[in-house]
Amino acid sequence: MIVSLLSVCLLMAGVTTDSVAVIGASEVSIGTIREEQGKQERSFWIRNVGDEAVRLVQGYTSCGCTTIAFERDAVLQRGDSSRVTLSFNPTGKGGEFYESGTVVYTSATASTAAGKAKRHFVQMAMEGNCITSTETLMKQFPIAVSKHTRVSRNRFDLGYMNPGAEKTVNVVVLHCDENNRQELFPLKFKVDEKMKKGLQHITKTIETKEKGKKVKIPITLDVVIR
Repeated sequence: MIVSLLSVCLLMAGVTTDSVAVIGASEVSIGTIREEQGKQERSFWIRNVGDEAVRLVQGYTSCGCTTIAFERDAVLQRGDSSRVTLSFNPTGKGGEFYESGTVVYTSATASTAAGKAKRHFVQMAMEGNCITSTETLMKQFPIAVSKHTRVSRNRFDLGYMNPGAEKTVNVVVLHCDENNRQELFPLKFKVDEKMKKGLQHITKTIETKEKGKKVKIPITLDVVIR
């Protein structure tokens, strides 16, 4: 658990730029989880450390995979606390994540009409590492190069390009025999002045290794040269 020293100090000193602060930890590490474990929830407590009552009016998160739950329209008098729950859904996710949730509040005596009440914000977050399920990996890397090597894509549509123009596409290689290690290959393409106009199918090759041996993977770039 990562304790927010700033939040603790503000509460102890009774000094804050806003009226609501997170009690204790504003960021929580949930460690390593597996995608198949499903939704992960963590609760936070916020407190009105100001002199006036506040109203909790809205909440939002940094990603659609995360939701935030709290008592909307609740009025917190001075010293009152309220629970906020963040839920992270790891479906289709993999690797390290850091997801935050924000509660928006106003003065309890301010007008609720749009634009009338000054809005303030208090934020909390959860972080960790998600191990992707085999099913999701197969969807993310549908093209098998060999038994142990797969790629995210082996064909890209670059659309229309003029002579001299340049584009970069990213090819990601999955090494199934290396604990599902992912390797990124940025692939650049520049239209040469001498290239024929019209639809072209350009073949590029990326090179990786499988069990110490070189593996060449052809990548096709479809482009219409003007």
